[in-house]
Amino acid sequence: MKLSTKTVASLLVVTTVAAAVPGLSQITIPKKRRESQFDKLLQRHDRKCEIRAELLGMTPYEFKQLSKTKAFEEIIVARGLKNKRIFRVALMGYLRNELRQRGWTTSRIDTYVMARSVRMA
Repeated sequence: MKLSTKTVASLLVVTTVAAAVPGLSQITIPKKRRESQFDKLLQRHDRKCEIRAELLGMTPYEFKQLSKTKAFEEIIVARGLKNKRIFRVALMGYLRNELRQRGWTTSRIDTYVMARSVRMA
């Protein structure tokens, strides 16, 4: 993964808040469906679909092809996850593991998430 450590840490904070309080990141778009700010943020930072594809056990190319024909929720269910919340919890674990591999300790991660999540909620 080629994301900076700061981006990974920020995604972890957003994922933690989104997983803890479902529906918190929903915004209403008058003519369209409801869309999550979390999903928009994840799409922006995961433009090459590497994170989502790895969590779902497929290649980024396969994920891109499937996302052209199916909704994200359908892809998640087809790959064996029950719903978006379970995907977010898995993403949270993946991001925590990525930070640990980059030299962060568990206590540093927890402190960072607690300090930043207070500002978001």
